[in-house]
Amino acid sequence: MTSLVLRLNARYQGPRSAVKVRFVSDLELTLIGNYIESGWAAISDIAHEAELITNTTGSVAQVCQTNHARQRCIEQHFDTQYLSAINTGLLCTAFYSKTLIMAEHCTSPYTRALEEKQYFISAYSVADTVRQTVSNSYISKGQYTLIHTNITWTPAQLRGASALVRYGPSQSTYICRFTAHPKNGYVKLSFVNQSANLKTKIRFSPPSHTCYWTLPGGTVRSGDDLPTIDRKIPIEPQIQRAYIMQPTITCKRLSDNQDILITALSHSFERGQFAATGSIKFCSRIDMERALGQELLVTINGYEYVVICEQPSTSSKFGSVSFSASIRGRFAMLSAPYAREINYTNPTAKTLAGVMSDVLTNSGWSLDNQMVDYAIPKGAFSYRGLTPAGALLRIAQSVGGILDFDGITKTVSVIPEWPVSPWDTDNAVCDIILNDSLILENNTRQTVNLEHTAVFVRGEQQGVACKIKRSGTLGDQYAHDVVDSLITDKQAARQRGTCELARSGNKQISEIRTKLTAELPPIRPGMLIGIRYSDSLYKATCDSASISASINTQGAITVNQSIRVVANV
Repeated sequence: MTSLVLRLNARYQGPRSAVKVRFVSDLELTLIGNYIESGWAAISDIAHEAELITNTTGSVAQVCQTNHARQRCIEQHFDTQYLSAINTGLLCTAFYSKTLIMAEHCTSPYTRALEEKQYFISAYSVADTVRQTVSNSYISKGQYTLIHTNITWTPAQLRGASALVRYGPSQSTYICRFTAHPKNGYVKLSFVNQSANLKTKIRFSPPSHTCYWTLPGGTVRSGDDLPTIDRKIPIEPQIQRAYIMQPTITCKRLSDNQDILITALSHSFERGQFAATGSIKFCSRIDMERALGQELLVTINGYEYVVICEQPSTSSKFGSVSFSASIRGRFAMLSAPYAREINYTNPTAKTLAGVMSDVLTNSGWSLDNQMVDYAIPKGAFSYRGLTPAGALLRIAQSVGGILDFDGITKTVSVIPEWPVSPWDTDNAVCDIILNDSLILENNTRQTVNLEHTAVFVRGEQQGVACKIKRSGTLGDQYAHDVVDSLITDKQAARQRGTCELARSGNKQISEIRTKLTAELPPIRPGMLIGIRYSDSLYKATCDSASISASINTQGAITVNQSIRVVANV
């Protein structure tokens, strides 16, 4: 029960409000029950009503009227307007007579329908100090919330009062709803013609209610909102009788948008690398010299890639000369020879994402961590002689992850090496589904490996030791133990152990060559690929992906993408 003790400490000085209202941020707003204890003296025929009226726009207005049986009449009007979801102001106007004085403190911090807040109505007499304890429970009906309280007293010298009003967003708490009440959503109290020196006590026992736990949120409780539908929809190009291809390829120097003429390009990336690799072939020596050591923006069928041109080569034979160079992904700027090797030890306790963010400090790259985060104690992790690119790859591999890149936005993502375990692909939704009409070539082979169903994963001085067992098995076929300094939490052990078990067992490897179209975007390593045959759907995890583009002597452009997928057999 919440109590409010009011002490009279100032004499009434004239026609001004005797009540001070202070708003204090307090996030604990859930109140259950109602108890009122008040005292009156020489009460005449006076009634007071207060009613909250809400409209659909979110504004809240409060009208208070005081009617008297005698000639003296006092009228009060309270109007509160809110500009946004959180109340921004309160306007109170009060009128007092000479012999009959009434002071009232009203605040109604309601922003939307059914939003529970807290307000007080307080009145005081001079002859006898009035002690009032109020604990409000809010009863909802339809789209509004009501509380009516009527308090009257005899004319006397009025003293000031100060009250605290709680407002603000809610914490994680129990939300309770009343299940039974004399009248749904409405309470009205009236005291008329009470004799002098009579003390009245009114107690309300809490009505029956039901409660549920809600998550923290803003001014509107999150528990009342319907969850969003988070359903994964695979990319599946439609089957057509004929596919119209209009491939395009352009190459520009990223620093000044200078055009670079090329005749061929290959770009490949696989799990376990920190940057894509490939080669590029130029039309002339001048184009090669313009591109060396520069970042190039290559656009293939509308899809953009940023690569670094390095290590040129020249090939001559009778009647022709060709100029080419090797390329790497943009993230290679954080590796040798562009970045120096450094040493690192986490100086304070950090999380996995915090350690990876330290590696990327002042690099211009942002981190998108999709691994389960966990705590790393002070001094638990360190490395020596690694570039930022190599260090980030080392951290990702420690917890069973790989790196993925967006060279345009300079974002590096850390994702699981096996987002879907190979023994659970039947229950998973594919990222991309290919059909026979888009597959130009498909080669399949199998490898034989030992199958493991359990592995021990351990940390070092400040680590943990866990046995990771494949669900649905006896867990009696052990892999080699894994020891890593970053295994400081059971979540790290679970992710690394799952990756080690997923690598084991007999595998079927398929190499597929397909097209790059608007309906079929570039495939990335780690995606779950589905291959639809006439009556079945084969699912496998993409291990590597490459894009190849070439221009022949007649100017015809050919663009293909090739992927290697792995599945358990």
